[in-house]
Amino acid sequence: MELTMFERLLQLPLFQGMTVQEVSDVMSHVRLDFANYHQGDEIVMQGESCKKLIYIISGEVMAEHRNIDLQFLLTEYLPDLKVIEPYNLFGMYQTYSRTYTFATDGSTLAIDKHVMLNQLMTSNIVKINFMNIVCNKYQQTLRLLCNHPDDSVRHKIVKFILSHSVIPKGRKDVQIKMTDLANIIHETRLNVSIVLNEMKEQQLITMQRGGFTINDLQTLSR
Repeated sequence: MELTMFERLLQLPLFQGMTVQEVSDVMSHVRLDFANYHQGDEIVMQGESCKKLIYIISGEVMAEHRNIDLQFLLTEYLPDLKVIEPYNLFGMYQTYSRTYTFATDGSTLAIDKHVMLNQLMTSNIVKINFMNIVCNKYQQTLRLLCNHPDDSVRHKIVKFILSHSVIPKGRKDVQIKMTDLANIIHETRLNVSIVLNEMKEQQLITMQRGGFTINDLQTLSR
């Protein structure tokens, strides 16, 4: 059975805990921008101003994070992504940290930042849900620092990938020279090469020219 618009909204993190009637009341005065995309269409670009709260209504999304200074490109596949970087709507750096593209056909719902502040935030449930989203991101960062100490080359590599990932699981394509990776984690190129080949033998990663693919980051981080 196809879901109604309000049923779809109820599945989104910002509206969890609300009834259909409550969502209907809130949305009756709010402009919602729906958009359809084809596979390969770009949703937002890295460095673009974060002026909207963008929800993924349908489809699977891919994210690319390019760090020019550290000379690497990380590509992630995010089939379960629901909302794009809500934590960057406010704060010191109000820009998207990566480029998001549809890996399949899909659709989005965008809510302007000012509309969210002036209208949606009149609902206590919406306020709590948004605070939970932001706090969850902060707590995940703290756990990353505590759970992956820099006491081995493997831990350093895993922590580096985790610190630049949207989610700590799934496939990750990493384009980086071995020398650059060694410099970033303050190790020798030989040590990095040994550890990457060990992970390859354990079928945790696939090596290719100019980088490697992590089959599942959650499995690797264990």
